Amino acid sequence: MKHRVWLTCLLLIVSVSGAVGYEFWLQPARFFVSPGMTIRVQTLVGERFTGELSEGHKKRIVLYKHHSASGTVDLSAALAGDHYGETSVKLTQPGTHVLVFANTPKFIRMEPDQFLNYLNEDGLDNVIAAREEAADTLKPGYELYSRCAKTMVQVGDNPDPTLPASSSLTLDIVPLQNPYTLRAGQRLRLQILFNNKPQPDALVRYWAKSETGQVEADVVRSDRRGQVQFKLKAGQNMVSTVRMIPAPINRNVPETADWRSYWSSLTFGCRP
Repeated sequence: MKHRVWLTCLLLIVSVSGAVGYEFWLQPARFFVSPGMTIRVQTLVGERFTGELSEGHKKRIVLYKHHSASGTVDLSAALAGDHYGETSVKLTQPGTHVLVFANTPKFIRMEPDQFLNYLNEDGLDNVIAAREEAADTLKPGYELYSRCAKTMVQVGDNPDPTLPASSSLTLDIVPLQNPYTLRAGQRLRLQILFNNKPQPDALVRYWAKSETGQVEADVVRSDRRGQVQFKLKAGQNMVSTVRMIPAPINRNVPETADWRSYWSSLTFGCRP
């Protein structure tokens, strides 16, 4: 309970101070289920693969869909209440199910030192260089950021041999193999796509949480094809990355951002 109160207070401070460097992900109650089961899926925000519900208003949803071999279901239509923090999903069709989420951008302002720390932490060297070239290093960071999240759940014992190349997310983490065909110790290759184009030199993080709650992390840069690979660990897995570009001018909003960022995550399970 103390941990929950502490993290809630910390996230409130984050929302005021402007430190948006918190992961956002879809968290199913289980990654391996039997056909016909209904599971709870939460949208979480936090650090080191430990988070709290992110209960944004459902009017901010751009897409929230459930893909399986039997078709696609719009999850936003079935959300109870006005927020998207938690929903229930029935998994009838055997195979690998993919859930995708994206929301509208939110404005944030950061002091120059906070913004620089954030850019350094997430490997956004292009923004650091652009601010230095424009002599903007002492200027606060004005940013619009939004979240892209995807999770994969295995229903039954037989993973689908192929998956869609993309899931319509602006910043997408695409597994080049179905992770449910792999076991711990094997390597999973992924590709980072931004507007369906490979993103080289993207800083990509990998998180693995064991059954005991121990979290291990790794970080690499994508190659010229936008690809990375990680050695899988048993338990819950997450891959995440951030992409930031100059913000388009929008005179219809009261606060104008200099930068537009997209945060993307992919979660899935891995057996020993």
